[in-house]
Amino acid sequence: MRLSLLAGDGQLVTEALAMASSAGADVQVLSLTGRTDLGSWSPVNCSLNNPIGIILTLRAFKTTHICMVGGLKVSDKQREGLFGLLQRKSKNKKNSGDRGLSRLIGALEITTGAKVIGVHELVPDLIARPGLNAGPPVGPDNMEHCLHALECARQIGALDIGQAVAAAGARILGAEDIAGTDALIARISQYRADGMTGDGSTPLILAKAKKPDQPKTVDLPAIGPDTVVAASRASISIIVVEAGGTLFIEKDKMFARADELGVSILAVGET
Repeated sequence: MRLSLLAGDGQLVTEALAMASSAGADVQVLSLTGRTDLGSWSPVNCSLNNPIGIILTLRAFKTTHICMVGGLKVSDKQREGLFGLLQRKSKNKKNSGDRGLSRLIGALEITTGAKVIGVHELVPDLIARPGLNAGPPVGPDNMEHCLHALECARQIGALDIGQAVAAAGARILGAEDIAGTDALIARISQYRADGMTGDGSTPLILAKAKKPDQPKTVDLPAIGPDTVVAASRASISIIVVEAGGTLFIEKDKMFARADELGVSILAVGET
């Protein structure tokens, strides 16, 4: 395997590099955020503003597999730049949203001849397993609220808005938008301070789910230790995600923080 890693921010990049290296892959790292913290790996600095340069770099390496890893903010203009290489226009005009990621994958595969794979294919242990993964047990009533919140997250995803919602019982308090999950949690924290999240008798829930049309090879919902800490500060005590469709980043550290802070991490099967 000749693997090109399109690297964004975060610890997940180094985990993927270590696993790919141990598997004997020839690895090329293309840093999309100018990283300088990858040790012996010497990334090639690339920009989404120059998609042709990325394609040429991949071709020169004779890439067979591409994996997009780490946090990255992609503008609509940058997405359209890659689509423009193929002069491909979406009939339903959804290039600019996250569901347009499937078209980005198609563009990369056609222009390079390589296969795009998900980071979970390199590091299978990242994928959330069903059940209570950390924190205190979730009672039957709260389980019902969790399932409701997760379904609402899917509905938000179907509208191509975001991947997450926050709820107090059956009441949805807010939904993730283009600003991301951290911004949603920050809003909930402010709502809590303003007395807008109920009387405290019902746990606050954060639910994350992949979008219905979203490919599993890029931008799967992810949570990590920072998510747990931010949620706890916002008085969110349950995080519910899709089993098999969510990435757990720095899993052991995240579970330890969840146990310490009393935040339940629950993964339920996809429906």
